[in-house]
Amino acid sequence: MKSKIVTIGGGTGAPVVIQALLLAGFTNISCICASMDSGGKTGTIRSDERDQVIAISDLLRNLLALIPPTSTNLRKYSSEIPSISEGHKKNIRAFTDMVSFIDGRQRNLGYTIYYALLEKYKNDFLKVQAHLEKLLSIKFGGTAIPITTGSSNLCFKTRDGQIFHGEHELDKQSMSRNTITKLWLDPKVKATPEAITAIKTATHIIYCPGSLYGSILSNFLPKGIKTALKASKAKKILITNLVSNRNQTHHFTPKKYLRIFQRYTGLKKPFNLLLAPKQSRLCFNRLHPKIAASYANEHSHFLGWSKKERQSLHQYNIKVVTSNTISITPQLNRLRHDPTKLSHILKKIIK
Repeated sequence: MKSKIVTIGGGTGAPVVIQALLLAGFTNISCICASMDSGGKTGTIRSDERDQVIAISDLLRNLLALIPPTSTNLRKYSSEIPSISEGHKKNIRAFTDMVSFIDGRQRNLGYTIYYALLEKYKNDFLKVQAHLEKLLSIKFGGTAIPITTGSSNLCFKTRDGQIFHGEHELDKQSMSRNTITKLWLDPKVKATPEAITAIKTATHIIYCPGSLYGSILSNFLPKGIKTALKASKAKKILITNLVSNRNQTHHFTPKKYLRIFQRYTGLKKPFNLLLAPKQSRLCFNRLHPKIAASYANEHSHFLGWSKKERQSLHQYNIKVVTSNTISITPQLNRLRHDPTKLSHILKKIIK
């Protein structure tokens, strides 16, 4: 049976996973992301529109990540697409450069174009994607799907009882010791039918790295998602973050990941496999002291675990796979998942 893969997540983590899946040769990927962001450029637009529009920042990032990685691969996606010339590749690069442009007033051209097309097609994001495919003469490697088309905001409660409205508060509180204890949407909204169908019919669901509350758990809140997850027979895979957030995943262990996913999915076994770094936190700190110190200044730490900590999931019949998918940016002392390295491990896990 051909794999039907769903990714859940946004930010910078989901696009890396999407690129890795394309590099591994998978097609027709359904990329579900939250649409409740209220920070940065998206927040300004939603505020200007009186909160009557959804956030499209993650949606657009995921869609651009679905552009097939090479001209050779483009032929695999559709026999209707002619051979891609070098000039065509330049056109695609010119388009991605254009939609990434931010002017002096912090306005993003890509957002402007996408919102205009959403208005043109009356909020039908599938027609927007089809329009962009015609414009670029390509076939995306799947579908970018917002978790809801209803306008809503993320709310959360912290350990000391404070209540915050808006996902932008997650970023503002990212270095706070006042950890999050509860997450909900205001107002309540329904999940998109496309997201529900994708989850129900998937063979594999991948929870991507990223903001645990903002990019992942928020996707379980719209009406219909918990029911869809319960009905789904997909193999569920969690790719953990490489670095903690002080107010979200400080001192997180595999068992803590399990408990919080149980809470928000309603599933006793919310994932079948956890993909974690091969190095423990102590080992990483010893090998990369400058990077560890840089993150420590932000009250963050490497999310790697000892063999004993990883084995804590065995009693739940959850497999833990370790791999070295880390990419290090020495100049910025930053860690990322490397899409090429990740593609090899995902190919083994899924196939």
